Amino acid sequence: MENVNSPKIEWKRLTFPIGFLAIIWVVHLIKVLGGYDLGLYFGLKPLSVPRLSGILTSPLIHGDWGHLFGNTLSFAGLGFFLFYFYRKIALKSFFLIYLMTGVGVWLFGKNGFHIGASGIVYGMAALLFWIGIFRRNVRSIAISLVVLTLYSGMFYGLLPKEKISYESHIAGAIAGIFAAYYYKDDIEAEEEKREEVPEHPKKYFLPRDVFEKTKFERWQDLQKDQADDEL
Repeated sequence: MENVNSPKIEWKRLTFPIGFLAIIWVVHLIKVLGGYDLGLYFGLKPLSVPRLSGILTSPLIHGDWGHLFGNTLSFAGLGFFLFYFYRKIALKSFFLIYLMTGVGVWLFGKNGFHIGASGIVYGMAALLFWIGIFRRNVRSIAISLVVLTLYSGMFYGLLPKEKISYESHIAGAIAGIFAAYYYKDDIEAEEEKREEVPEHPKKYFLPRDVFEKTKFERWQDLQKDQADDEL
């Protein structure tokens, strides 16, 4: 018997990340089956004006199956956290990270062709962690700790290595931190703080407005209280 009260995943929230993964897989299949070197034509080459289009196309291209599988697994997990729990900022922060990462690599990347979605993956991880620090509510902090626990190994990807676009990792992480700060006030409905009204109001030794009144006003209140007691 199905439990009607059990929580259900709203899959429509994940339409975009699933669609993005489908695109990079289709692109890789075209690359493999057609024998095309897509990185040579659509990769991002730093400081090359004709290759500025690589800012948009390079994240869709991967070198081999291992490269694709690694980014797919990381993107799937981080995409779930971002698009499921932060619907209000998910899409706009994704594109902000996408563009900032590409521009950063174009400006500061080493010479060669840069491909792969790992920069975006690092940006999403950074956003999910830092947004908990910037928002400081229980829900966002909990998500930040989960992401830190699951993806702490990504820190090694920020270290310089040959044949790896660590520049895209760094640029993505910086973009993610920026996006987390920029959208820190776009609070989700589930994150809104609700003021709790105490069942028993607190009692104070002095009235709360005693220091806001003048001496004459306090004397008037005292006279009024005495008059009320005599009645």
